[in-house]
Order: sequence, then C-alpha cells, then structure tokens
Amino acid sequence: MKKVLALCSLILLYSICNAQKKHGKVWVTGDGISYEIIFEDIGIINNYLDTFYSPYFHSGNSNICDTNGNLILCSDGYNVYDSNANYIDGGDTLVPILRYNYRGGSSIESQSSIFLPMDSDKYYFITPAMSDPRFIDCHNNGGSCYFDLLLYNVIDMKANAGAGKVVKRMQPLMENAELRKTQMMACRHGNGKDWWLLKQEGDNANVHTFLFTQDSVYDYGLQIFNNPVWHVRQLKMAFSSCCS
Repeated sequence: MKKVLALCSLILLYSICNAQKKHGKVWVTGDGISYEIIFEDIGIINNYLDTFYSPYFHSGNSNICDTNGNLILCSDGYNVYDSNANYIDGGDTLVPILRYNYRGGSSIESQSSIFLPMDSDKYYFITPAMSDPRFIDCHNNGGSCYFDLLLYNVIDMKANAGAGKVVKRMQPLMENAELRKTQMMACRHGNGKDWWLLKQEGDNANVHTFLFTQDSVYDYGLQIFNNPVWHVRQLKMAFSSCCS
C-alpha cells in the first residue's frame, strides 16, 4: 500500500510540475534524419524536422521549449541551433576543436549537454569537454581520457530580433579537472528561479555542485560519496522529482 501511495504521489507531482511550465514538451532526436517528439495531451506526435543541415541528435543532445511548449533551442552536444536546427548566432563549435573534429561535430556521450532557462529569455547551455592538450595526451601518450573542462554559454533569445545569440561562449566552470564524459543533471532551486547543476567526477562517486542564478554561477564544491562507483557509460543521473 505504501508503495502505491508513493507512486501516486510521484505521478501527481509530475502532473503539477508539467502543468506549470512546458520546457520539456518537445524532444529533438535523430541520426542525420531529425525528428521532433511532441508530448500532447492526446498522445505523442512525431514530426520530421526538415532542415538544410540535419545534425546528429543522439546521446549527447539536449533541447528546451519556452513556457508554452514551443521548441526554441536544440543541441547535438557541441553546437546550438534554433527550432529549425539552424545555427544561432555564435552557436557553432562550443567545445575545443580537436575533440569536436574527432567526434564529427556532435557528442555521443549521454547527459553531456543541458539548457537551463532563466528570466528575460536568457538561457545557459552547459557541456563538459576535453581541452586540446588533454586530447593530445589521451590519444597520443596514453594519458587520462576523462574530460578536464566544464563549460557554460549564455544565450540571449531577445537578440537578433528574437533569433537569439550566444553572448558568452565557452566560459570555464572547471579547468584541469577529472570529469566523467557522461552523467550531468540539473534541478530547479526551491526559489523557483535558479538551478542546481550536478556533475559526476572521474573514477569515483563524488559529485560537483553548482548554482546557476539569473546573473551569476556559483561553485558549491564537491560532495563526497563512497559509492556507488559506476562505469563511465552505465549510469544516467536523475532526480526522483523536480519542478521546472
């Protein structure tokens, strides 16, 4: 009975959260042929995303809708596009070039990019990355192949008459780090405006915590956990409930 009540509570919380805002109403996916998956009250609708350049939206992809559920931004993990999958101003090549070229211009690592919506049509776009020196050390010298960067970008969707622009590119949250290629998640702060971001460290269970506010980003340091230590590709981080 307790399990049933807990499940009902989670379903109710999910419904309340999604009734408030619809940032996740549309998902963009596809490998060369891209689609919109639209979650409507009547069911799920699949639309072909007809673009001149159709990116590879797989594993490391992310996207965000406005509060009414209209798709406004999407990413293949390395670039930011508008709702028609065309580059926004300053949205191309948002990670160091060697890893970008090595992966063909899109990310294959799950949970390796995320959009965070703020007030006044402002959005953060965050991605872990590998610096060019780390890439060379990893592939040529047998050095560490963990990501050593965590980068954020600031997008102003009021710029260019509403077409949007990346007004801050590749700002470092962390440098010279040891980070998983996968496993990153965010949750709305209790104040209803800001966001917590959690990023998994390297070969252990520790988690880096950041607070994204309307005009600043704060590093809350490292949370230490003894276990579980998961393989780099085995686990996606998640929250049991999170209103956005």
